[in-house]
Amino acid sequence: MKNILVSSMLASTLLLSGCVTFPTSESNQVDVIWDDVKAIENCQRLGVVYGSEGHFYDYWFHADKDMVWGTLNQMRSKAAELGGDTIYLYQSLDFSSSVTMFANAYLCNSSPNKPVTNK
Repeated sequence: MKNILVSSMLASTLLLSGCVTFPTSESNQVDVIWDDVKAIENCQRLGVVYGSEGHFYDYWFHADKDMVWGTLNQMRSKAAELGGDTIYLYQSLDFSSSVTMFANAYLCNSSPNKPVTNK
């Protein structure tokens, strides 16, 4: 009986844990900037975007770097949905069991063929 209970709890945890967010073709077009205010001088601010990966019950299944990468991919996707091509990261929040970040989304280059660069 104890083995069934432990197995059920483990299976439930694995089902609740999700994968990290992967980039899309649209999000790959969004630059990430965090330390260069001049890079957004002539940009149009579109709004705030956020991303979050990990939960208190599954964070030990994911490496920190994967959660950060997934969080950035979420924010890049949300910026692309707003029509943006750049996100400027706020100071990151401390985290221990999940990663949450906020950024401003900007439209800096209205050219549809903008080259992809990660700054």
